[in-house]
Amino acid sequence: MLIGSSSKKPNLERVRRIKHVLRETLGLSDDATITVSELACLEGDCAPVETVFGLLRPDAPQLQHKVHKPTDDIDAEDLSAVCSAWGFGDRVSNIPSLEKEN
Repeated sequence: MLIGSSSKKPNLERVRRIKHVLRETLGLSDDATITVSELACLEGDCAPVETVFGLLRPDAPQLQHKVHKPTDDIDAEDLSAVCSAWGFGDRVSNIPSLEKEN
């Protein structure tokens, strides 16, 4: 959901694919929650839209990372940056393409 703007909503299938790729890449259990939110960035030094990634696990502090582009433009390189920011840098070489599987 985009807060503070009437722009188009992110592609729900793309958001699901991003979450699936992160879950599989990081080997997360079912009790971990990944959030992906597209927000209007109101700070002066960022792009108008950013995607915020969150990782919630019952046994660890919440993790968050922002990428200054819309959800529909997120790619494997961006997910590598998210994984590295979350402390999973050793797994970034395993991230598959976000393009729809056939």
